[in-house]
Amino acid sequence: MSRPEPPSAGVVVAGHGEFATGLASAVEVIIGPQAAFRAVALAEHDSPERFGVYLLAAVEDVDRGAGVLVLTDLPGATPFSAAARVAHERPGVEVVSGANLPMLLEALTQRDGQTLDATTTTAADAGALGIRRWAPPA
Repeated sequence: MSRPEPPSAGVVVAGHGEFATGLASAVEVIIGPQAAFRAVALAEHDSPERFGVYLLAAVEDVDRGAGVLVLTDLPGATPFSAAARVAHERPGVEVVSGANLPMLLEALTQRDGQTLDATTTTAADAGALGIRRWAPPA
């Protein structure tokens, strides 16, 4: 009899305007719909408090018992600050800023069987490795 696979970390991407929903759209085109994944957009009219409520609801929605990784666009900005508050108040939430598509794709495709800490490391490493400067051949 095989053991059931442990639950994988939920993933939330959050950012200003359509940043998060744009990344979520790209994810769906590249790897298809994902379970335990949400995008949360900070609209121009949203207060930090309202955004925090939306973010907390998304975190609670995707948590399957293995914790939640929240990826945000900018360090120190409203999405990051709201995520940091959630992480401070709710155990099992990790936050990484500087979200990009390579980071998000790796987190989503490698999270099965990983701990939240390992998923967070995978995401951060992939985000940095996904940044390349192109130069024409010499």
